[in-house]
Amino acid sequence: MVVTNPEHRAMTEKIWNLPSGTIPDKPSYHAVEMLRALDRGDLKVFWSMTANPFQDYANLNRYKNGASKEGRFVIVSDVYPTRSTEVADVVLPSAMWVEKEGAFGNAERRTHFWKQMVDAPGESKSDLWQIVEVAKRLELGKLFEYSASDYPIPADHKASDASLTAGLYMEKALWEEYRQFGLGHGHDLAPFETYHQTRGLRWPVVNGKETLIRYREGYDPYVEKGKGFQFYGNKKQDDRATIWFRPYEPPPETPDEEYPYWLCTGRVLEHWHSGTMTRRVKSLYKAYPHATASLHPSDAKKLGLAGGDKARISSRRGEVVLHIEVGRRVIPQEGMVYVPWFDEDVMINQVTLDAYCPISKQTDFKKCAVKIEKVS
Repeated sequence: MVVTNPEHRAMTEKIWNLPSGTIPDKPSYHAVEMLRALDRGDLKVFWSMTANPFQDYANLNRYKNGASKEGRFVIVSDVYPTRSTEVADVVLPSAMWVEKEGAFGNAERRTHFWKQMVDAPGESKSDLWQIVEVAKRLELGKLFEYSASDYPIPADHKASDASLTAGLYMEKALWEEYRQFGLGHGHDLAPFETYHQTRGLRWPVVNGKETLIRYREGYDPYVEKGKGFQFYGNKKQDDRATIWFRPYEPPPETPDEEYPYWLCTGRVLEHWHSGTMTRRVKSLYKAYPHATASLHPSDAKKLGLAGGDKARISSRRGEVVLHIEVGRRVIPQEGMVYVPWFDEDVMINQVTLDAYCPISKQTDFKKCAVKIEKVS
């Protein structure tokens, strides 16, 4: 659902019991533009949850400097110290998934619920508790329509911090509200209790039955009899699949005489995203403790570099110093250097370019121009 669609806005206002016209018809900032707005001063407060933007974002020096300008206020909710908590004006200690109650949704369309298993340490609170408490303090009106009589906390249930502060079973109340958005148009979710009796269900869930194969007759209840395959979300084109052809977008920056190499960033098997959790797992840290720069053997020879040497990789935006790998797990094409971004001690995103695709708004982490110099 999108705010530019008047039907979607009207449906949302009805579910949330808001006066017509409350929801604006223009989207707010996307991810990159949000930090640009903070840098410019158009955005004064930035609150990061379950992310590590001051390691994750491209062209980091720009945004770290922007967040430090006068009149900006940065809040970071996290479980561990990160490069983002270093930037924050306020750090809110947060509960991990086993320390709160909730649900996962994944790319398989499966929704899976879990209960709180252990208490969060110290003053750590769930992200839901934090949101509710901030909303209370904003005093912009009634917080929610449901009450303790609608969603009582079961006597035998270990209530979450969010439920205790609200005085009702918040997780159930929010789920029953959330699932209203998908009912009747192929995104149906089951009632709250149903998931606690299963090991997860793939939506659409109709009459308690999950959909194993979407758009396929005999599996998906939304496919009409005799259709075989039916992409029923596309009524305007006779329920056929749509393939979007898009124009080629040239790189915003290409290698030149001063910066003759392509830089590509990515991941490694052992670590997830910015390594906040995985680098704290001893076996994973031991297997790959620090990010390295992988070169093609011919480029390494030209640069006078061998595996284990140190090199400086720099762009028009920043630089890092790290060790070189040649001919090992990653062998990039000639003219390219590959560096993973999981390592907070090798902040490769100080080097990357924050240009983004004009259609998807995805940041162009995968290519920018750099130079490589041996460090003695």
